[in-house]
Order: sequence, then structure tokens, then C-alpha cells
Amino acid sequence: MSELKTEEEQIEAFKTWWKKNGVTLVIAVAVAVGGYFGWQAWKTSQANYISEASSLYQNLVQASADLKDENNQKTVTFIAKQLSDDYSDTGYAMFGQLFLARVDAENGKYDEAISALDNAISKTEDVSFIAIANLRVARLMLQKEDYKGAMARAEKVTAKEFTAQQQELIGDILIAQGKRDDARIAYQKASESLGVGANHPLLDIKLKDLVKG
Repeated sequence: MSELKTEEEQIEAFKTWWKKNGVTLVIAVAVAVGGYFGWQAWKTSQANYISEASSLYQNLVQASADLKDENNQKTVTFIAKQLSDDYSDTGYAMFGQLFLARVDAENGKYDEAISALDNAISKTEDVSFIAIANLRVARLMLQKEDYKGAMARAEKVTAKEFTAQQQELIGDILIAQGKRDDARIAYQKASESLGVGANHPLLDIKLKDLVKG
């Protein structure tokens, strides 16, 4: 095809091309621009969403500082429910259940506390969270004198970073059953797991009491 020789021919060629492709080009540009601004809006929305959940969680933590106060208990319960209902896909909702369980435990509602923790466990695959929740369930079962259930829950904790807490709790369960020798072994494992130089006065007292006995 020969080259266009005049400005008029170039203009006419552009008009012909525009008739064929102009609408498609406009749509493509509109979609690209809309997609960009839509993505930016979505990111902003997500950031606001997480910020709102974080703010609620901070309020919950502050209220939980004194759970003997009835108003604080109501605040924790309200916020934990709000996090669960409106921000269920965030970690804040899960940890809110830990605090809700503390409120129930403070009022001697051990079964309700265990239910809240089990509900949180069922909604996550986070190993650390599950370990923390199972340890708390085990302690609640110990309070109920359900030693078999408490031991079963404690033994579910397999994450190495929680070995000290797990073994100390197992020692507490064994002590409650009068199994002092077994408890001493568990406490020793807990102490060894803490590492050299770690300070845990309460665990030290538990071990010394057993040695004296």
C-alpha cells in the first residue's frame, strides 16, 4: 500500500479507522480507568475495615483490664459480639472470643466459656491461636475438676513454643489428682523448656514444694 501523501488523506484515513475502532477503544479505556479506581477504592475500603476492627479490639482490651467491674464485662461482651458479627473474617474476631470466655469464666460460667473458645477454634487454622485456646479450655476443665477432659485438651497442644505452658498445666492437673511424682516431672519439663536464664517464679515455687514434699 502506498504512503499517504497529503494531510487531507491522513485525516480521512483516521476518520475511517475511528469509525471502525473508536467505540471499542473508548470502552477499553473506560474499563481500564474504572478498574484502576475501583481497585483503589477497594483497597481503601479494606484498610478502613481493618482499622475499624482494630479500634474496636483496642477498646475491648482496655475494658478487659478489670473484668471484676460489671460495666467492663458488658463492654467486652458487646464488642466481642460485634467483632464476631461484623468482622468475622479478621483475627480480631477470634481473639475477641478469648476475652468473651474470660468474662464467662469470671462469672463461673465455665461451660459457656468453653463453648466460646471451641467456637473460635472451629473457625481458624492458626496453630498458635488454637494452642492458646486449647490451653484455656484445659484450665477451665481443671476448674470444673474434669481432670480427664483437661488432660486431653492440654495434650492437644503440640506447638513447641507452648511446651512450657502445656507442661506446667499438665503438672497442675496431676497435682489436683494427687499425683505428685508425675507432676514434678511435668514441672521439670516446663522449666527445661523455658531455657537457661528464663525467670518463672511461680513454676519455681511449684517445683520446690514438690521437692520438699
